[in-house]
Amino acid sequence: MLRNPKSLSKKDTIIEDPAMEPYFMTRSATHEFTVFERVTKGEKNNKYLRVVGYPSTFGRALNMIARELQDFQGGKSFKTLKSYFNKWETITEKIDKALIKDGLV
Repeated sequence: MLRNPKSLSKKDTIIEDPAMEPYFMTRSATHEFTVFERVTKGEKNNKYLRVVGYPSTFGRALNMIARELQDFQGGKSFKTLKSYFNKWETITEKIDKALIKDGLV
């Protein structure tokens, strides 16, 4: 489902980082997480938000974003399990470094 970016509640906390682009998450006033992807569509390059999912915790939200970055960016093809695993390690290390840089880990 696509949403207008202006449809996010002003009460939501938006959590974003360059390491997660084009994804970000929100935490609602009722403490529920939502993971979104920023998408551009149409002849006029309209900007939308695609709901990726509703993880129950912050850790699961990060994992959901990592899986999206791994599996759904650019129609990737992996010829071996090792190449798939190496890509996963690269993505999770990038997110981990962002957390460490910001003093969260």
